[in-house]
Amino acid sequence: MCVTKPLVSIIMPCFNASLFITKAIESVIQQTYSNWELIIIDDCSLDRSLEVIGNYDDNRISTYMLSVNSGSPAAPRNLGIKKAKGDYIAFLDADDSWYPEKIELQLNRMLRKQADFSCTSYNLIKEGKVVSCYKPPKSATYDDLLINNSVGCLTAMVRTDFVKKHMFPVCGHEDFALWLKVIKDCGYVLGIQECLANYNVVEGSVSSSKHKLIPYFWHIYRNEENMSIADSLYYCARYFFNVVFFKYR
Repeated sequence: MCVTKPLVSIIMPCFNASLFITKAIESVIQQTYSNWELIIIDDCSLDRSLEVIGNYDDNRISTYMLSVNSGSPAAPRNLGIKKAKGDYIAFLDADDSWYPEKIELQLNRMLRKQADFSCTSYNLIKEGKVVSCYKPPKSATYDDLLINNSVGCLTAMVRTDFVKKHMFPVCGHEDFALWLKVIKDCGYVLGIQECLANYNVVEGSVSSSKHKLIPYFWHIYRNEENMSIADSLYYCARYFFNVVFFKYR
């Protein structure tokens, strides 16, 4: 009996990514798991991004364009989610890349563990060199995630119905806000210890300095999670303590 493999929808926002999007796309094409669709959302690029994307003749790749630049990855990702036809959704930014076995290993682990939400370990890349490998906890609950966003967006894979139910809010650090909503529905996130992706750290970006995320976390605690001022202060302090003393990511 032939069993149909689940379709994995990969959402890739793109803005002025002509210098590095080839590597990202190639890392998808080279996956050992073949039943995927790659949905690229161009956010009004001013460079040759669309020309580079157009060089690929693969019916699993589709491209959509926003009419106005959104200024954040939330809108392109949400459009990609709306277009997604897969059973699972994964995310890959145009300047990052995956190992060839990423989808196959991650999906098989999720199916075996009956997990609806997972993430993996990933390399942090600076100036083309691996500087460290971040490993998430083997399992994290909502309470765990509140004090340590252990889900790297480029490694996340989520059952589609959970993502379409919530989508990315436009709030700054939108992925963390979405993970909190998803994990309340599915119970936990499975942390796969194998390093399966490469994340490019851009110097000066908010994500390159974890203490800069605290104002975004405050907003998420207060406005997305509707926490009290006291609880929001508590979780911001816990997050800061973890970053400074335990050096999470």
